[in-house]
Amino acid sequence: MPLLAVAAACQKTPDQKYAEQVRSDAQQRGAAIENQAEAEATRLDRQASDLKEQAKQSGGLTGERLSVRADALTKEAKIVRKQADMRADAVKEAADAQIKTSQSR
Repeated sequence: MPLLAVAAACQKTPDQKYAEQVRSDAQQRGAAIENQAEAEATRLDRQASDLKEQAKQSGGLTGERLSVRADALTKEAKIVRKQADMRADAVKEAADAQIKTSQSR
């Protein structure tokens, strides 16, 4: 009899299954957003690094211009990452809200 009670306790309700699926989907979407942003930010960081190297070699006003561009790309990469984090968090929060709404019905 105790084995039957344990088996019954392990079964999930439709609401629990729904919540798990919604959370799983949100996790996957959030990870995809962050992965895409990381790829873009990495590309921007590489461009910035290349420009910094060119700036060192060029020197003078041309070097300053290249250095300014490199700094802008580095800042853009940081913003891309921050935006992706915020978007991923929003996806997860929306999923939690969706779950709470379904549970209140």
